[in-house]
Amino acid sequence: MGKCFKLCALMMGCILAFGCAAKNNQREDSVDSVQAERFRRSYEAAFNSNERESGQQLLRKARSAIGTPYVRGGTTPDGFDCSGFVCWTYKSVGVKLPRTAREQSVIGQRITNVEDMRAGDIVAFRHPRRGYHTGIYVGDGKFIHSPRKRTKVRVNSLDDPYFKNTFLGARRVKVEGGENMVAQAETRLNDFAEERAVRELSRDKRKAVKSSARASKRDKSRDDSRGKKKDKIIEVASNDKKSSAVDRQQSSASKKSSKASAKASSGKSADKASSAKGRSGKSSDKASSAKGSSGKSSAKDSAGKASSGKASASKDKPAKSSKSSDQKAESKKSDRKKTAPSKVANKSESKGKKDQPKGKDGKS
Repeated sequence: MGKCFKLCALMMGCILAFGCAAKNNQREDSVDSVQAERFRRSYEAAFNSNERESGQQLLRKARSAIGTPYVRGGTTPDGFDCSGFVCWTYKSVGVKLPRTAREQSVIGQRITNVEDMRAGDIVAFRHPRRGYHTGIYVGDGKFIHSPRKRTKVRVNSLDDPYFKNTFLGARRVKVEGGENMVAQAETRLNDFAEERAVRELSRDKRKAVKSSARASKRDKSRDDSRGKKKDKIIEVASNDKKSSAVDRQQSSASKKSSKASAKASSGKSADKASSAKGRSGKSSDKASSAKGSSGKSSAKDSAGKASSGKASASKDKPAKSSKSSDQKAESKKSDRKKTAPSKVANKSESKGKKDQPKGKDGKS
C-alpha cells in the first residue's frame, strides 16, 4: 500500500509540472503574437502615412500643372500630353514610369471599382479610334489629365459619358517599392501580346474546326440529298415502268375489247345487211309478182281483144281479115311499149305472148 501511494504522488507531481510548463509556453506565445500584431500595425500605419504623404505630394504636383497647354510629346511644364503629364508627376516622388499611355495602363495593381480607388492612382481609358489615355485620380470621382490639342490640363469627372464609356480601370503603383515600372510594363505587354496571340490562335483553330464541321455537315447533307434524289429517281423510274406496264395491259385489254366489239358490231351489221337484203329480195319478188300479174292482166285483155276481133272478122267479110291482122299487130306493139318499164315486165309479157293463141281462127 505504501508503494502504491508513493507512485500516485509521483504521477500527480509530474502532471502538475507539465501543466505549469504548458501555461508558461501559452503565455509566451500570446505575448509574441501581440508583439507581432503591434509591429504589423505600426508598419502599416507608417506605410499608409508614407503613402498618404506621397499621394498628397503627387496631388500637389498634379494640381500645380493645371492650366498647362497640351503639347504632343511634351514632358515639361511648358507643355504636356496625357502620358507625359503622368510621368512628370510620378517623377517628383522618385518613381520612373513608362512613357506611353498603353504601357502606363498595364503597370502596378489593377483596381476596377471606383470605391476602392485612392488619390494618386493612375486612371486609364481606351477609345476605339483615339487609342489609350491616362490621368491621375484626385478623389470624389474626379481626375486630372491633359486631354487633347488646343486644350489645357484640367479636372474632369469619371461620370462624364465619354470617360465613363471608355474607362478601363485604375492602376496603383507603390511609391517606395523600388520597382522598375518600365521593365514591368515591357514584360506585361509581352505577356499580353503572347496571350493575345494564343487567343487568336485558339480562335483560328475554333473557326477552322467550326468551318470543317460546317463543311462536313454540308457534304453530308449534299450526299443525303443526292442519295434521296437518286432514290426518288429510282422510285419514279420504277413507278413509270409499273405505270407503263399497267398502261400496256390496259391498252391491250382495250384493244381486245375493241376488236371483240368491232367483230360483234360487224356481225350485227352483216346480220342487218342480210336481213335488209332479204327484205329487199322479198320486196323485189313482190314487185316482180305484181308486175307479172299486171302483165298477165294486160295479156288477157289483149287476148280478149284479139278474140273479139277474130270473132268480128269471122263474122265480117273475108276481105277485112288483113285489116284485123294489122290492127292486132299495132295493138301488140302498143301493149309492149306500155308494159316494158322493166325486165320483169318483159318476161311477163313474153310469158303472156306465149300464152296467146297463134293463128287466125283462135278463140279465147
